[in-house]
Amino acid sequence: MKQRWWMGAAALLLLTACTPQNAAPSNVQSASVAPAAEATPAPTSTSQPGLPYDEIRTAVRYDSTPARPCEGYFTMSQNGLWGLMRADGTELLPCQASSPVSNCGAAGEWIWNAPVDWDTYEAYVKKLSASGDGTLCGGHGGFSYSFFYNLDTPGLDHTATDPAGIYCYRRSTPGQSSPLRGDDMEDDLWAFYGDWLPVYSAHLDPEGMEMNWPGPLVESTRGDGVTVRWWYINRDGAGLLPPEVDRAGWFFSEALAPVEQNGQWAYLDRQGNLATEAVYEPVCDSRRDPTTGDFLAEPDFGAYLQNGYAAVCRQGRWGLLDATGTEVILCEEDGVAWEGTTLWVKEGSGWHQRALPSS
Repeated sequence: MKQRWWMGAAALLLLTACTPQNAAPSNVQSASVAPAAEATPAPTSTSQPGLPYDEIRTAVRYDSTPARPCEGYFTMSQNGLWGLMRADGTELLPCQASSPVSNCGAAGEWIWNAPVDWDTYEAYVKKLSASGDGTLCGGHGGFSYSFFYNLDTPGLDHTATDPAGIYCYRRSTPGQSSPLRGDDMEDDLWAFYGDWLPVYSAHLDPEGMEMNWPGPLVESTRGDGVTVRWWYINRDGAGLLPPEVDRAGWFFSEALAPVEQNGQWAYLDRQGNLATEAVYEPVCDSRRDPTTGDFLAEPDFGAYLQNGYAAVCRQGRWGLLDATGTEVILCEEDGVAWEGTTLWVKEGSGWHQRALPSS
Protein backbone atom coordinates (compact mmCIF):
# COMPACT_ATOMS: atom_id res chain seq x y z
CA MET A 1 0.00 0.00 0.00
CA LYS A 2 1.35 3.45 -0.90
CA GLN A 3 1.46 5.91 1.96
CA ARG A 4 0.72 9.63 1.40
CA TRP A 5 1.22 12.65 3.61
CA TRP A 6 -1.25 15.48 2.94
CA MET A 7 0.09 19.00 3.53
CA GLY A 8 -1.90 22.11 4.40
CA ALA A 9 -2.10 25.20 2.19
CA ALA A 10 0.85 26.89 3.90
CA ALA A 11 3.08 23.87 3.36
CA LEU A 12 2.03 23.58 -0.26
CA LEU A 13 3.38 27.06 -0.92
CA LEU A 14 6.85 25.70 -0.11
CA LEU A 15 6.84 23.07 -2.86
CA THR A 16 9.65 23.52 -5.35
CA ALA A 17 9.76 22.34 -8.93
CA CYS A 18 11.85 19.30 -9.77
CA THR A 19 11.73 16.63 -12.43
CA PRO A 20 9.41 13.68 -11.77
CA GLN A 21 12.34 11.24 -11.52
CA ASN A 22 14.16 13.39 -8.98
CA ALA A 23 11.16 14.54 -6.97
CA ALA A 24 11.25 13.68 -3.30
CA PRO A 25 8.18 11.75 -2.14
CA SER A 26 5.79 13.93 -0.20
CA ASN A 27 4.60 11.50 2.46
CA VAL A 28 7.39 12.15 4.94
CA GLN A 29 8.13 13.55 8.37
CA SER A 30 10.24 16.70 8.55
CA ALA A 31 13.08 16.82 11.04
CA SER A 32 13.63 19.08 14.00
CA VAL A 33 16.30 19.19 16.70
CA ALA A 34 15.20 18.13 20.15
CA PRO A 35 16.24 20.31 23.10
CA ALA A 36 19.31 19.14 24.96
CA ALA A 37 18.53 17.02 28.00
CA GLU A 38 20.37 17.28 31.30
CA ALA A 39 23.14 14.70 31.56
CA THR A 40 23.58 12.24 34.40
CA PRO A 41 26.86 12.62 36.34
CA ALA A 42 29.23 9.78 35.51
CA PRO A 43 30.13 7.36 38.32
CA THR A 44 33.72 6.97 39.42
CA SER A 45 35.63 3.79 38.67
CA THR A 46 38.36 1.76 40.29
CA SER A 47 41.87 3.17 40.71
CA GLN A 48 43.52 -0.19 39.91
CA PRO A 49 45.69 -0.36 36.78
CA GLY A 50 43.57 -0.76 33.66
CA LEU A 51 44.06 -2.03 30.13
CA PRO A 52 47.03 -0.19 28.56
CA TYR A 53 45.58 0.50 25.11
CA ASP A 54 45.58 3.89 23.43
CA GLU A 55 42.12 3.36 21.94
CA ILE A 56 39.32 0.80 22.16
CA ARG A 57 36.82 0.84 19.32
CA THR A 58 33.74 -1.23 18.47
CA ALA A 59 34.57 -3.78 15.77
CA VAL A 60 32.36 -3.79 12.66
CA ARG A 61 31.12 -6.52 10.34
CA TYR A 62 31.25 -6.01 6.57
CA ASP A 63 28.22 -8.04 5.54
CA SER A 64 26.06 -4.95 5.06
CA THR A 65 26.39 -1.45 3.65
CA PRO A 66 26.78 0.52 5.89
CA ALA A 67 28.77 -1.96 7.99
CA ARG A 68 27.11 -3.14 11.20
CA PRO A 69 28.64 -3.36 14.68
CA CYS A 70 29.77 -6.57 16.35
CA GLU A 71 28.57 -7.37 19.84
CA GLY A 72 31.01 -9.01 22.22
CA TYR A 73 34.25 -7.73 20.64
CA PHE A 74 36.41 -4.62 20.43
CA THR A 75 39.39 -3.70 18.29
CA MET A 76 42.08 -1.90 20.27
CA SER A 77 45.28 -0.03 19.44
CA GLN A 78 48.70 0.41 21.00
CA ASN A 79 51.51 2.45 19.47
CA GLY A 80 49.55 2.85 16.26
CA LEU A 81 48.89 -0.86 15.71
CA TRP A 82 45.63 -2.77 16.17
CA GLY A 83 44.43 -6.01 17.71
CA LEU A 84 41.23 -7.74 18.84
CA MET A 85 39.80 -8.44 22.27
CA ARG A 86 36.64 -9.84 23.77
CA ALA A 87 34.35 -7.38 25.48
CA ASP A 88 35.64 -8.57 28.87
CA GLY A 89 39.19 -7.47 27.98
CA THR A 90 40.62 -10.85 26.94
CA GLU A 91 43.16 -10.31 24.16
CA LEU A 92 42.55 -12.51 21.12
CA LEU A 93 44.88 -10.91 18.56
CA PRO A 94 47.82 -8.71 19.57
CA CYS A 95 48.20 -5.11 18.41
CA GLN A 96 50.19 -5.78 15.25
CA ALA A 97 47.83 -4.77 12.43
CA SER A 98 48.09 -1.47 10.54
CA SER A 99 44.32 -0.87 10.71
CA PRO A 100 41.46 -1.72 13.10
CA VAL A 101 40.43 -5.37 13.14
CA SER A 102 37.06 -5.97 11.50
CA ASN A 103 34.94 -8.95 10.53
CA CYS A 104 34.22 -9.89 6.92
CA GLY A 105 30.88 -11.42 7.93
CA ALA A 106 31.66 -14.84 6.50
CA ALA A 107 31.59 -17.44 9.28
CA GLY A 108 33.06 -15.00 11.80
CA GLU A 109 36.30 -14.37 9.90
CA TRP A 110 38.44 -11.52 11.29
CA ILE A 111 40.41 -9.18 9.01
CA TRP A 112 43.75 -8.74 10.81
CA ASN A 113 46.26 -7.00 8.53
CA ALA A 114 49.34 -7.97 10.50
CA PRO A 115 52.74 -8.75 8.89
CA VAL A 116 53.16 -12.24 10.38
CA ASP A 117 54.61 -15.42 8.90
CA TRP A 118 52.45 -18.38 7.90
CA ASP A 119 53.16 -20.43 11.05
CA THR A 120 52.12 -17.51 13.27
CA TYR A 121 49.00 -16.96 11.17
CA GLU A 122 48.03 -20.63 11.47
CA ALA A 123 48.64 -20.56 15.23
CA TYR A 124 46.16 -17.70 15.64
CA VAL A 125 43.64 -19.48 13.39
CA LYS A 126 43.80 -22.50 15.73
CA LYS A 127 43.62 -20.31 18.83
CA LEU A 128 40.52 -18.45 17.66
CA SER A 129 38.81 -21.63 16.54
CA ALA A 130 39.55 -23.43 19.80
CA SER A 131 38.14 -20.58 21.91
CA GLY A 132 35.00 -20.22 19.76
CA ASP A 133 35.95 -16.74 18.54
CA GLY A 134 35.81 -17.41 14.79
CA THR A 135 38.87 -17.52 12.57
CA LEU A 136 41.03 -15.29 10.37
CA CYS A 137 39.96 -14.14 6.92
CA GLY A 138 42.29 -15.49 4.27
CA GLY A 139 40.85 -13.31 1.49
CA HIS A 140 37.84 -14.35 -0.56
CA GLY A 141 34.74 -13.05 -2.29
CA GLY A 142 32.30 -12.26 0.49
CA PHE A 143 28.87 -10.67 0.34
CA SER A 144 27.21 -7.53 1.56
CA TYR A 145 23.56 -6.48 1.70
CA SER A 146 22.60 -2.90 0.89
CA PHE A 147 19.33 -1.19 0.08
CA PHE A 148 18.47 1.59 -2.34
CA TYR A 149 15.43 3.21 -3.94
CA ASN A 150 15.32 2.29 -7.61
CA LEU A 151 14.07 5.25 -9.68
CA ASP A 152 13.78 2.95 -12.72
CA THR A 153 11.22 0.63 -11.10
CA PRO A 154 8.44 -0.01 -13.64
CA GLY A 155 5.26 1.85 -12.65
CA LEU A 156 6.95 3.65 -9.73
CA ASP A 157 4.77 6.37 -8.19
CA HIS A 158 7.01 9.46 -8.13
CA THR A 159 4.51 11.48 -6.09
CA ALA A 160 4.87 9.32 -2.97
CA THR A 161 7.29 6.91 -1.39
CA ASP A 162 6.39 3.69 -3.12
CA PRO A 163 7.35 0.32 -1.59
CA ALA A 164 7.85 -1.00 -5.12
CA GLY A 165 11.01 1.13 -5.28
CA ILE A 166 12.77 -0.70 -2.43
CA TYR A 167 15.59 -2.83 -3.80
CA CYS A 168 17.94 -5.05 -1.83
CA TYR A 169 21.32 -5.56 -3.42
CA ARG A 170 23.34 -8.59 -2.36
CA ARG A 171 26.84 -7.96 -3.58
CA SER A 172 28.50 -11.32 -3.97
CA THR A 173 30.21 -13.50 -6.52
CA PRO A 174 29.16 -13.18 -10.20
CA GLY A 175 25.81 -14.77 -10.85
CA GLN A 176 24.49 -13.95 -7.38
CA SER A 177 24.53 -10.16 -7.53
CA SER A 178 21.20 -9.18 -9.06
CA PRO A 179 19.00 -6.87 -6.96
CA LEU A 180 16.04 -8.21 -5.03
CA ARG A 181 12.84 -6.17 -4.97
CA GLY A 182 11.54 -5.26 -1.54
CA ASP A 183 8.29 -7.14 -2.02
CA ASP A 184 10.32 -10.28 -2.72
CA MET A 185 12.40 -9.97 0.45
CA GLU A 186 11.92 -12.70 3.02
CA ASP A 187 10.43 -11.81 6.40
CA ASP A 188 13.65 -12.73 8.19
CA LEU A 189 15.59 -10.15 6.15
CA TRP A 190 13.14 -7.44 7.21
CA ALA A 191 13.28 -8.66 10.80
CA PHE A 192 17.07 -8.56 10.82
CA TYR A 193 17.60 -5.11 9.30
CA GLY A 194 14.58 -3.47 10.94
CA ASP A 195 11.44 -1.74 9.77
CA TRP A 196 13.23 1.48 8.68
CA LEU A 197 15.90 1.00 6.01
CA PRO A 198 18.53 3.65 5.20
CA VAL A 199 18.45 4.18 1.44
CA TYR A 200 19.45 6.60 -1.27
CA SER A 201 17.69 7.14 -4.59
CA ALA A 202 19.51 5.91 -7.70
CA HIS A 203 19.11 4.54 -11.21
CA LEU A 204 20.35 1.06 -12.09
CA ASP A 205 23.77 1.55 -13.62
CA PRO A 206 23.54 0.69 -17.34
CA GLU A 207 27.28 -0.09 -17.37
CA GLY A 208 26.83 -2.71 -14.68
CA MET A 209 24.11 -4.81 -16.26
CA GLU A 210 25.65 -8.10 -15.11
CA MET A 211 25.96 -6.84 -11.53
CA ASN A 212 22.99 -4.45 -11.64
CA TRP A 213 24.83 -2.17 -9.24
CA PRO A 214 22.92 1.07 -8.49
CA GLY A 215 24.34 4.22 -10.06
CA PRO A 216 25.36 7.40 -8.22
CA LEU A 217 23.13 8.90 -5.55
CA VAL A 218 20.37 11.12 -6.99
CA GLU A 219 19.48 14.14 -4.86
CA SER A 220 15.89 15.29 -4.48
CA THR A 221 14.11 18.22 -2.85
CA ARG A 222 11.80 18.08 0.14
CA GLY A 223 8.57 20.10 0.18
CA ASP A 224 10.23 22.91 2.13
CA GLY A 225 13.12 23.15 -0.35
CA VAL A 226 15.64 21.19 1.73
CA THR A 227 17.97 18.82 -0.14
CA VAL A 228 17.52 15.11 0.53
CA ARG A 229 20.32 12.60 -0.02
CA TRP A 230 20.14 9.55 2.25
CA TRP A 231 16.72 8.84 3.76
CA TYR A 232 14.62 6.05 5.28
CA ILE A 233 11.75 3.93 3.99
CA ASN A 234 9.74 1.15 5.60
CA ARG A 235 8.06 -1.94 4.27
CA ASP A 236 4.74 -0.17 3.69
CA GLY A 237 6.34 2.71 1.80
CA ALA A 238 6.26 5.39 4.51
CA GLY A 239 9.34 7.61 4.44
CA LEU A 240 11.51 9.77 6.67
CA LEU A 241 13.46 12.51 4.87
CA PRO A 242 15.89 14.13 7.30
CA PRO A 243 17.55 17.26 5.87
CA GLU A 244 20.99 17.31 4.27
CA VAL A 245 22.01 13.80 5.38
CA ASP A 246 25.16 12.68 3.59
CA ARG A 247 25.07 9.12 5.00
CA ALA A 248 22.63 7.24 7.21
CA GLY A 249 23.06 4.24 9.49
CA TRP A 250 20.77 1.45 10.61
CA PHE A 251 18.17 1.66 13.33
CA PHE A 252 17.98 -2.13 13.69
CA SER A 253 15.77 -2.44 16.80
CA GLU A 254 17.07 0.73 18.47
CA ALA A 255 15.31 4.07 19.06
CA LEU A 256 17.95 6.18 17.26
CA ALA A 257 20.13 5.87 14.17
CA PRO A 258 23.36 7.77 13.35
CA VAL A 259 23.19 10.23 10.43
CA GLU A 260 26.02 12.32 8.97
CA GLN A 261 25.73 16.02 8.19
CA ASN A 262 28.81 17.85 6.87
CA GLY A 263 31.24 15.35 8.35
CA GLN A 264 29.71 15.33 11.83
CA TRP A 265 27.17 12.87 13.25
CA ALA A 266 23.73 13.36 14.77
CA TYR A 267 21.09 10.88 15.95
CA LEU A 268 17.69 10.54 14.31
CA ASP A 269 14.57 9.12 15.99
CA ARG A 270 11.90 6.94 14.41
CA GLN A 271 9.62 9.92 13.78
CA GLY A 272 12.25 11.60 11.61
CA ASN A 273 13.32 14.14 14.23
CA LEU A 274 16.93 14.84 15.16
CA ALA A 275 17.37 13.83 18.80
CA THR A 276 20.81 15.52 18.84
CA GLU A 277 22.60 18.13 16.80
CA ALA A 278 25.36 17.05 14.39
CA VAL A 279 28.20 17.54 16.87
CA TYR A 280 29.73 14.07 17.14
CA GLU A 281 32.86 12.77 15.44
CA PRO A 282 33.18 9.45 13.57
CA VAL A 283 34.25 6.75 16.02
CA CYS A 284 33.85 3.37 14.29
CA ASP A 285 34.47 1.58 10.99
CA SER A 286 37.57 2.57 8.98
CA ARG A 287 38.16 4.99 6.16
CA ARG A 288 39.53 3.57 2.92
CA ASP A 289 42.47 4.80 0.90
CA PRO A 290 40.81 6.38 -2.17
CA THR A 291 43.53 5.03 -4.46
CA THR A 292 44.14 1.51 -3.17
CA GLY A 293 40.95 0.79 -1.23
CA ASP A 294 43.02 -0.35 1.76
CA PHE A 295 41.68 0.15 5.26
CA LEU A 296 43.10 3.11 7.18
CA ALA A 297 43.23 3.70 10.94
CA GLU A 298 40.95 6.77 10.87
CA PRO A 299 37.33 6.09 11.92
CA ASP A 300 34.65 6.67 9.32
CA PHE A 301 31.18 6.33 10.87
CA GLY A 302 29.13 7.37 13.87
CA ALA A 303 28.53 4.75 16.55
CA TYR A 304 25.33 2.73 16.50
CA LEU A 305 23.18 2.36 19.55
CA GLN A 306 23.61 -1.13 20.94
CA ASN A 307 21.20 -2.20 23.68
CA GLY A 308 20.22 1.44 24.15
CA TYR A 309 23.62 3.18 24.29
CA ALA A 310 26.37 4.49 22.00
CA ALA A 311 29.92 5.70 22.69
CA VAL A 312 30.26 9.22 21.27
CA CYS A 313 33.08 11.72 20.85
CA ARG A 314 32.64 15.50 20.79
CA GLN A 315 35.59 17.86 20.29
CA GLY A 316 38.00 15.06 21.15
CA ARG A 317 36.31 14.13 24.43
CA TRP A 318 34.26 11.00 24.98
CA GLY A 319 30.90 10.19 26.52
CA LEU A 320 27.97 7.78 26.41
CA LEU A 321 24.66 8.56 24.69
CA ASP A 322 21.36 6.90 25.62
CA ALA A 323 18.24 6.18 23.58
CA THR A 324 16.79 9.66 24.19
CA GLY A 325 19.88 11.43 22.82
CA THR A 326 21.08 12.35 26.31
CA GLU A 327 24.76 12.13 27.24
CA VAL A 328 24.43 9.98 30.34
CA ILE A 329 28.20 10.20 30.57
CA LEU A 330 29.20 13.68 29.48
CA CYS A 331 31.77 14.03 26.70
CA GLU A 332 34.51 14.81 29.20
CA GLU A 333 36.34 11.46 29.34
CA ASP A 334 39.64 10.41 27.75
CA GLY A 335 37.89 7.47 26.10
CA VAL A 336 34.64 5.49 26.20
CA ALA A 337 33.96 2.13 24.54
CA TRP A 338 30.64 0.25 24.40
CA GLU A 339 29.58 -2.65 22.16
CA GLY A 340 26.26 -3.56 23.74
CA THR A 341 27.39 -5.54 26.80
CA THR A 342 30.44 -3.98 28.46
CA LEU A 343 31.38 -0.37 29.18
CA TRP A 344 35.04 0.65 29.27
CA VAL A 345 36.20 4.15 30.25
CA LYS A 346 39.76 5.45 29.85
CA GLU A 347 41.41 7.21 32.75
CA GLY A 348 44.96 8.06 33.75
CA SER A 349 45.97 4.48 34.59
CA GLY A 350 44.32 2.88 31.58
CA TRP A 351 40.91 1.52 30.58
CA HIS A 352 38.52 0.40 33.33
CA GLN A 353 35.19 -1.35 33.27
CA ARG A 354 32.24 0.70 34.57
CA ALA A 355 28.65 -0.07 35.34
CA LEU A 356 26.13 1.75 33.17
CA PRO A 357 24.86 4.97 34.77
CA SER A 358 21.66 4.40 36.71
CA SER A 359 18.55 6.10 35.33
